[in-house]
Amino acid sequence: MSTVQHTLRLPLALDKALRHHATTRETTPYALLQLCVRTGLKTLCEAHDTEPLLKEMAQELGSMSARLVQVERLAERALYVSCAAYVYARAGSASARPDERHLTEDIAAAFQRQLSLAGAAS
Repeated sequence: MSTVQHTLRLPLALDKALRHHATTRETTPYALLQLCVRTGLKTLCEAHDTEPLLKEMAQELGSMSARLVQVERLAERALYVSCAAYVYARAGSASARPDERHLTEDIAAAFQRQLSLAGAAS
């Protein structure tokens, strides 16, 4: 294998970083520079192979989106149950018992109030 010599000028900060990492790896700055060039070229050559990565990211994003919809439905259901508990507790403490239709309307109104408050907060 024949080699070709290249002259490379590095900014002082990169030179210091190169020398520091070379000493921590117990190698020479030249050997580490060759490793950096090889790794960089390999990364650039493999950059064309990003389509599978993008496909996998899109699938994961779709999966997360579906799970987020489930979490939103669960949160709304928990909010509705909390509003129902509140309305029933309030109705239980009152002297006059309202009819079932009135309770359902109160639950729906409390639920809508809480949804609008949550929407205003975001």
